[in-house]
Amino acid sequence: MRCDTPKKQFGGPKNSSVSGPIISIHALGEYIFAIHSDFTICTYKLTHSRGSSPFHFKTDRARELESKDMSFCHARAKGYDDEEHHQQDVSFAIALGSNKSQVTGSSDPYHLLISSGYFDNCVKTHSLDSLQLLNSLNGEHRGHIRCLEVDDEGEILVTGGEDATCRVWIVDHDSLAYAITDGFVKSSLGSSNDAFEGSDSSHVHTLLGHVTPVTCVAICTKLDIVISGSQGGSICIHNIRSGKFIRSMHIDSTTKEVKESCSGYGIPVTKLAIHIDGYFVAHLCDGSLYVITINGQQLLRTDIEENITSMIVCPKSDSVITGGSMGCVRIWKLSDLSLQCTVDVKKHGSITSLAFAHDSEFLCIGSSNGLLSVVSRIPE
Repeated sequence: MRCDTPKKQFGGPKNSSVSGPIISIHALGEYIFAIHSDFTICTYKLTHSRGSSPFHFKTDRARELESKDMSFCHARAKGYDDEEHHQQDVSFAIALGSNKSQVTGSSDPYHLLISSGYFDNCVKTHSLDSLQLLNSLNGEHRGHIRCLEVDDEGEILVTGGEDATCRVWIVDHDSLAYAITDGFVKSSLGSSNDAFEGSDSSHVHTLLGHVTPVTCVAICTKLDIVISGSQGGSICIHNIRSGKFIRSMHIDSTTKEVKESCSGYGIPVTKLAIHIDGYFVAHLCDGSLYVITINGQQLLRTDIEENITSMIVCPKSDSVITGGSMGCVRIWKLSDLSLQCTVDVKKHGSITSLAFAHDSEFLCIGSSNGLLSVVSRIPE
């Protein structure tokens, strides 16, 4: 493995025009989108190279999100005294639009930036190209939206809130929204759906099962499941298309074993990631990492002793990658949770975000000092 931190970047301690840590990274084709805590969207071009370096890294543009001030108002209301503390309270995702709208004026696909963490507790949709605010939806949640996730196809959005519920949305795809709401069980629609008529998103399901605020969500359309974790430690699994509750579980704080969630509370869940083979990885606030089947069977457990901020699964190598307060990317083998590799970037502070680029050939790392690093695999 090789790790490079390109010198020419918009963010970082030497650049005063873009401030704060990178709170979210997204890859789209050869472009990398790094979002800083001041809500500046920095775009870079990452391409392969045949020279001494495995890639070319070029700055593209840095732009401010149109609705950033609404988020900072929320941060002040929550008592945050700086941008870095606010990063835990916002979420971003990139979705694929297809409806004819004001974005392109045609039915050609385009990309949307979905975000939450605003004082009005809304989910906001921006054009990824212009960063123009297109829609502001209240998300049907009662209270703050704590997390959101978009599926790999960029069509289905799941939000998790303080009200202990998750909501499933179809983003700007009318035909898919009609297929789900007309062909399967409707949930929480009726009159509330009229409020979103003409918007670029359709609320199709409300997912119940938690009794404490939802802290993280993960979605896999190929398995047709949504998995959510809560502050009280419950982990719930729902079907995407029908919105049907499948099962719930928790990690017992005494025995450290997976048990049914109908009795007592477990250890709070901080991160979730799903593997296509039918199991998921859960990180808990005590620093433990679990591999659990969708049927609720515990496969593996280890203590990584770190407060992580990002966790992603790499199906190609059957590994899970974590990054957080230690400032190191650690790659764990999913078959036995053994530590396979460590990438040290602690000189840039803690790790705030991780994302794959170019079909998992590159791993992008966001750090608390505002710099972006790129990890590449060196051929033997």
